[in-house]
Amino acid sequence: MKRFFSDGLKHLLPGCAVWAACLAVLPAAHAAPRVATADWSAAETLTAMKLPPLAVGDKRAYGNWVNYPVLPAQTLDSGLRFQPNLERLRQLKPDMFVQSSWFAHLKPQFAAIAPVHEIDFATAEGTQYARTVAATRALGRLVNASPAAEQLIADTERQLAQQRQTLAPYRSRPLAIVQFVDTRHLRIYGRTSMYQAVLDKLGLRNAWQGESNSWGFANITLNKLAGLPPDTLLLIVKPHPANVRPGLEKSALWRRLPFAQPANRRVLPPSWSYGALPSMQHFAQQLARALPSEQETPW
Repeated sequence: MKRFFSDGLKHLLPGCAVWAACLAVLPAAHAAPRVATADWSAAETLTAMKLPPLAVGDKRAYGNWVNYPVLPAQTLDSGLRFQPNLERLRQLKPDMFVQSSWFAHLKPQFAAIAPVHEIDFATAEGTQYARTVAATRALGRLVNASPAAEQLIADTERQLAQQRQTLAPYRSRPLAIVQFVDTRHLRIYGRTSMYQAVLDKLGLRNAWQGESNSWGFANITLNKLAGLPPDTLLLIVKPHPANVRPGLEKSALWRRLPFAQPANRRVLPPSWSYGALPSMQHFAQQLARALPSEQETPW
């Protein structure tokens, strides 16, 4: 009698059903953990790896200061970054917390809810590209997503290489990267900043050669801008208070500076100044878009 491949399946079906039942109760070997974090660098990196966190501190402020990548609606707000809503976090029951050492004082409170893992994308000496890459790999291993971490690293390298060519005409022009605190006070970013790490990869010059703190900036007053090289292009990174633009237009000092002329400044959307690879990507993208443009960008 002629036999077919399918004839033997009826004998296998009971055994298959038993195995299927066993597999259904086993956890996925490489399931991504549900991560909560107060650290925006961890949050942006997880999101860029297609593994957005379960909860993040100050989610609304993340939208104002980090901006990219956008957190999905399902990522919940866990309260203030330095004063988290512990009751809500207990209810969410994350599998783990991923924090930087900036939040070490909160570790005992988080540890009472779930294991805490510390990953620093920067150090007290500031941001260095190689350190950020190493931290990205460490996070990938931690959340069972090393291929996603490697893809993020490769995408960043590819984009920066492309933008280095795009921005080659600007290698001789010094760039000053600032954020306005008010009409008379600014943060200017130096050699310890995330922005400097990007400038180095792009072959661009930083006009500010003074000191900068572990967050990458120095606090200066408006008159200090007069000491920058005369051909400096001022890069104003958002956010800043709404009254800064009208206040500067009334400032006699500002009107005497070359940056009062639109051709000598660019206004950029937020890129997290203490960020990781996604922030580096975003800042470089904005440079490639804004530097060749002669159009005034809305403040």
